[in-house]
Amino acid sequence: WRGIPFYRVEGEPLGLIGWQGIVPAKTLKMSESMINTTINELLTMEEIIQRLDPDKVADILLPKSGQIVQPFIDELLADKPKALKEFATNYATDKDGWVQQKLAHKFLRDLTVDVQDNIGTICNLRNCVVNMMMSDRSLLGKLFKISGRDELIFLVDSGLWFGFILGMIQLAVSLYWDNPWSLSIGGLIVGLATNWLALKWIFEPVNPLKIGPIVLQGLFLRRQKEVSADFANFFATKVLTSRQLWSSMLTDPTTLPEWEDLLAKRFATFAKDTTLNVVDLTPKSRKLKAASTKTCSTLLSYLTDLHEYVDEALEIEPTLRARMMSMSSARFERVLHPIFEEDELTLILSGGGLGFLAGLIQQLISTGSLVLPRVSFGGQSKMISTIGSVIGIYIVSILLKPRKSMILFVER
Repeated sequence: WRGIPFYRVEGEPLGLIGWQGIVPAKTLKMSESMINTTINELLTMEEIIQRLDPDKVADILLPKSGQIVQPFIDELLADKPKALKEFATNYATDKDGWVQQKLAHKFLRDLTVDVQDNIGTICNLRNCVVNMMMSDRSLLGKLFKISGRDELIFLVDSGLWFGFILGMIQLAVSLYWDNPWSLSIGGLIVGLATNWLALKWIFEPVNPLKIGPIVLQGLFLRRQKEVSADFANFFATKVLTSRQLWSSMLTDPTTLPEWEDLLAKRFATFAKDTTLNVVDLTPKSRKLKAASTKTCSTLLSYLTDLHEYVDEALEIEPTLRARMMSMSSARFERVLHPIFEEDELTLILSGGGLGFLAGLIQQLISTGSLVLPRVSFGGQSKMISTIGSVIGIYIVSILLKPRKSMILFVER
């Protein structure tokens, strides 16, 4: 539930009224962290784009070649006789003409090679992933649930036996401390300790630690092969698909101008070569740029038949899976842990809060009433000292937070 948006800070789960899940609220930061620690190190477009066969791409797109270049015909021949424009259109869309098909195949093949040679400027992998995650914030949560399903189950189940063990200690304390508030305070401590221990058990120790016949290692790190397969499959089928990659390249403001320049240069070169230098277009001409802009706006709709081949040829899933499996434990730990780290403190404190509430209910059931404890500060000077200490602790806790969080606190 997103709550009522009276007051909302982007990236913060709590609003004035209401709450947004930590993962959806911090999708931008978590996605960027994941890209920096995982995707950028394991996958580069410069490498995988070379797996495309330009001739195969040209064969697939050949039936749509006339529609792809139509904006160039419309713009460049806009002030020419109508008969010439119709002749050029019919010539470009003729699927039976041997010469036309050869020329169209050459144009598409050379365009594919241009894409491969310039992929670093016409594709922004970081923006592709982040924009996809931001457009559907449930995606990161789904990845989190799939990759860390066993850890989430452990986090829930550990509350039972961690809570039981710590509860036995609480029982022993209550035998010697006859105070109804021991239930609530004990619940607070048990809640905090349970979540803290569970998180430690999931990710630590990072490297296998052998103690006699026993080998200790974080639960998440023991499942490296399984998690690698789940992570790679999710990215290959939900995020880095052919459709999403092409859509990002042709709509991202940081790459679209590069695409327009690339198309303009390719068509200018094509026109010059096929007319034996009779037609010599300037790539920077207004008409050619306008035609290139129109082509980019419609190109995605003509690539439908290409996606199946691109998804298969790029081999994103097997590449990611193999490289994640070969990662060191320290590097692999950064795949999922950043999501937990983003609000580990919130998770621990929420456990403490729920534990305190559970203890409060127990206290109410066992005593039939709630009596606030009487606190004596021992005089005005000690009271002032106590208040000062509390304020000091609060200030220190703020200063220990990252700079951005501190600024948000000050703004509020």
